[in-house]
Amino acid sequence: MQKSIYTLFIFLISVNSLFAQHDKREKLKAYKAAYLTQQLDLSSKEAEKFWPVYNDYENKLFQLKVLKVKETREKVKVKGGIDALNESEANQILLKLNENDQAIIDTKKELYANLKKIISSKKILKLHRAEHEFNRKLLSDYRKKKHMNYNR
Repeated sequence: MQKSIYTLFIFLISVNSLFAQHDKREKLKAYKAAYLTQQLDLSSKEAEKFWPVYNDYENKLFQLKVLKVKETREKVKVKGGIDALNESEANQILLKLNENDQAIIDTKKELYANLKKIISSKKILKLHRAEHEFNRKLLSDYRKKKHMNYNR
């Protein structure tokens, strides 16, 4: 009986953690959307067409940057780590990583081609800059928060 209560408790904590991560990701997406909207100065007409295209791009990028990389890490882990790989296995993993990198570049090219139908090239350049600035700001905020927690 006590074992099943303990198992249920662990399960509930895991589910709660999963939802908390999802909530954080959603808050971050909303924060980024507000930041990009402000930086790009999108009209309501532009925003209506821009966000579905950009959100699709973000979802594809998440698949490529997070899920595919995680999949590759798992393969290496299952084999016993990098040192346990033979040369052929290492080459196969490098090929997968290169393919993934190329897919990321292709996804970005596709985004720009789709956005050219919606917004000007100048605004696409502003988007590129705003994404970079947003990521730097996020990293800076994270470092400040980590530093504050470290000093406590």
